[in-house]
Amino acid sequence: MSDTDAGFSLVESVMSLAVIVTGTLGVATLFVIGTGLSLNARDATTATHLAVAEVERLRGLPMASPERTNGGSLTANAANHFVIRGNTTLRWVIANGPACGPAVWAGAAATVECTRVVTVVGVQRRNGRAMSPRIVSQIWR
Repeated sequence: MSDTDAGFSLVESVMSLAVIVTGTLGVATLFVIGTGLSLNARDATTATHLAVAEVERLRGLPMASPERTNGGSLTANAANHFVIRGNTTLRWVIANGPACGPAVWAGAAATVECTRVVTVVGVQRRNGRAMSPRIVSQIWR
């Protein structure tokens, strides 16, 4: 070959094509992974917001409501201690809290009232994975 030959050889062309294909596949993989992470973040945020809203709903219920009684489960649907909102299952456990005693404003024969600790888990499943943000709060009476 002389110095006047111009152009690329077949080997050079194949190698440059391999570099371009490898780079393009790497970028495409990043897009797929990024989309999956974005969906997981959206689901976790949705489940967290629904769990917070459920705690606020429980706070507004009357004391004698069956949904405010002690009990429940975070891993299984227990009667009066779960609700389904869209594709999110909210489960909660209610237990007596640290502050218990007679209501001082009601006199000597006052009933004992306790704070209640509410733990709410929002379980949202997508592609076999579960998002389970946990919200813990206290409600009075």
